[in-house]
Amino acid sequence: MNNTLTILKTGPLSSIQDGGRFGFTHLGITQGGVADEYAYHWANTLLNNPFGSAVIEVTLGGFEAVFEQDTYIAITGAVSPILLDNVVTASWQTLKVKKGQHLIIPTPRDGLRHYIALPGGVAAPLHLASTATVTKECLGGLRRDGSILQARDVIQSRLHHLTLDHNLAVSPSYVPKLKHSSIVTLNVILGSQYQTFSKEALQRLFCSTFQVDKQSNKMGYQLKGQCISSPDRHLISEGISIGAIQIPPNGQPIIMLCERQTIGGYPKVGNIARMDIGKLAQLKPGAKVKFVKSNVDKCTEQYQAWMRFFENATLR
Repeated sequence: MNNTLTILKTGPLSSIQDGGRFGFTHLGITQGGVADEYAYHWANTLLNNPFGSAVIEVTLGGFEAVFEQDTYIAITGAVSPILLDNVVTASWQTLKVKKGQHLIIPTPRDGLRHYIALPGGVAAPLHLASTATVTKECLGGLRRDGSILQARDVIQSRLHHLTLDHNLAVSPSYVPKLKHSSIVTLNVILGSQYQTFSKEALQRLFCSTFQVDKQSNKMGYQLKGQCISSPDRHLISEGISIGAIQIPPNGQPIIMLCERQTIGGYPKVGNIARMDIGKLAQLKPGAKVKFVKSNVDKCTEQYQAWMRFFENATLR
């Protein structure tokens, strides 16, 4: 391990994250981890890091750091002009940086979250088998207490040397288009409770366009739009999966994300396909979404193929 960078500014929210914390939901401990798996895995893949390596997740920009040594980094996620010594540098590729260079990630133009990967992954202590920072549960991060990153924090990488013959870049066709003005389509896999909803409620859900509410966060994305009638019946609380679409009594859908509570009793019409979670997690308040019914086998096959690619990817 070696000192790779020193943080100068963190912006609204910067933290150390990995794929999440699993095997503890029976204790009421949430998954946590990165909000956008797709951007996260690409950042690590660009440096040939081990699958699931820790990264820095930067929400809403405002991040600045100075490098303590020559190294490589990769930045993916939201759209903004990445600056190295005030020179605009492209994201979604490897970047060779020199000791003393100043990195700035401003507020994103489109999207919400950036991911910074370091050689071998960010070095941080494991806390319940993960480095993921979850503030509300006081878990993970540099100090193993759920605290977010702060100015003057020194970040270490796990690999001292990294040799690349040339810069690597993600093909533009694989870089998400994060236009705030676009309507994002979310594939829905209907769940066991969907039959408790009326035909009118389901028709309204799939024929309406919703906006992301300002209350949205990594626990759940709250939507505003047509009121969806929630079943008037008592349900026993049960485990909640990532992407679950809850319909509370106010009729405004809530899509559960990586820091969701582990159980809940609101009716759930189904789940957002795992491939679409990253798209949703990059949306700012006011962005528009619509739902479309999808097939569980198709969505599962796509996600499994995607994960196999990242688990086995070695770029040259």
